[in-house]
Amino acid sequence: MKKRLAAIVCAAALGVTSLTGCASGKQETTAAGTETTAAAAAEKAAGEESKAETGGETAASQEAAEITYWDTVGSVSDREAKLAMIERFEAENPGITVKYEGMEGEAYKTKIKTVVSANNLPDIFGYWVGEQFKTLVNSGNVEDLSSVFEEDTAFRDTFVPGSLDAVSYDGKVYGAPTSITCMAVWYNKAIFEENGVDVPKTFEDLKGVINTLSDKGVTPIIVGAKDRWPLLGWYSYLAQRIGGVDLYNEVCSGDKNFTEDAYVQAGEEIKALAKKGFINGCMSVDATTAEALFAAGKGAILITGSWSIPTFTEDPERAKDFSYFPFPVAEGGKEDEAGYLYGGVANTLAISRSTKNKDAVVKFLKYMMSEEEQTLSVERTGTFSTVKVSPKEENMDPLAYQFSQYVSDGVEGFIPYTDQALPPEQAENLLNALTAIVAEDNADVKAELAKIK
Repeated sequence: MKKRLAAIVCAAALGVTSLTGCASGKQETTAAGTETTAAAAAEKAAGEESKAETGGETAASQEAAEITYWDTVGSVSDREAKLAMIERFEAENPGITVKYEGMEGEAYKTKIKTVVSANNLPDIFGYWVGEQFKTLVNSGNVEDLSSVFEEDTAFRDTFVPGSLDAVSYDGKVYGAPTSITCMAVWYNKAIFEENGVDVPKTFEDLKGVINTLSDKGVTPIIVGAKDRWPLLGWYSYLAQRIGGVDLYNEVCSGDKNFTEDAYVQAGEEIKALAKKGFINGCMSVDATTAEALFAAGKGAILITGSWSIPTFTEDPERAKDFSYFPFPVAEGGKEDEAGYLYGGVANTLAISRSTKNKDAVVKFLKYMMSEEEQTLSVERTGTFSTVKVSPKEENMDPLAYQFSQYVSDGVEGFIPYTDQALPPEQAENLLNALTAIVAEDNADVKAELAKIK
């Protein structure tokens, strides 16, 4: 599994979609996971004691520092996990206080733009990799972390080969990539069984499932269209299934545009799908609400990522109802490319160039990216880490473990998140175009897609 993971990271970080040729709500942590953390903490404490004996830095000798940390937050359980991690860090590092602020994705983008223009970024913050991060780096507001990795080779070597490439420009490293995420089609098995529908293999099959569920008064698809990016799961998957991986990459790179036939066809299909299958009032439903509605059994299908698993498994009785399936093959599409997942190296931690507490901030960054903390994260969600960890099946929710195995052993490669692959302005135009296509009855699909420049 580790070799397969290395291939996945290599492909995702380098923008290579095929794995061939690469070396590569509340939920509590399980008791076993907590014991693992306690053991790790004990080891760290022993290390600090050893430092004290040899004249190294001790917790007591640290100067007081308050650092600010911002990041996106996907759910209540996600926020609680981050707060618990911060509490562990502060307990092990007296004198360092972390002020954490977590926001939903769209609100986060807006706030980051505001503080960048004012040159007032938080000390450490999460961000998306790709063109958006490159633009932020080019603004001159992000600290060059090359020396952090050069001076601490043990820390550098904990990262899966290839992962640092996702945050490196002109030979310099500007972040610590945190995770590999991907989106799949999640479904409620109980709703499918009760209504006599099977997991669809083709997009035509999917439309049949939607028609059957809709006719029976069941909400076929829940989508948090208010946040816009959830629409990309549907559109990007379908465009790739129709036009293939090569065209997908050419559109993302700017060599071709969104008015290619496959992309217009995908837009037309999504427009029709929204009318028949999307939850009523989808434009007023955000991603967090959509996740909660799906977890409560209010709809049959939701495209989301492994970050949602803790919400799905919050209620043990209902957790057994959830599973996932590959996005269906499109009629006339390339069946041999149906094993691709929408995702890749998705997020990074970065440090503000204007931080006045760099030593404390770097210490916090290393703590978050430690093998112990990353193991806990993987065991909680099933999301792959960019750090080489060995999560234990017995510490994981069965659904999280199953999904991690599916990604590790069963996919052909990744198609990158479209809004991360595009320059920020073009990504914004794409999100606006999809919103118009879904929300406006008289929207001209091709005309809207032509605005993506």
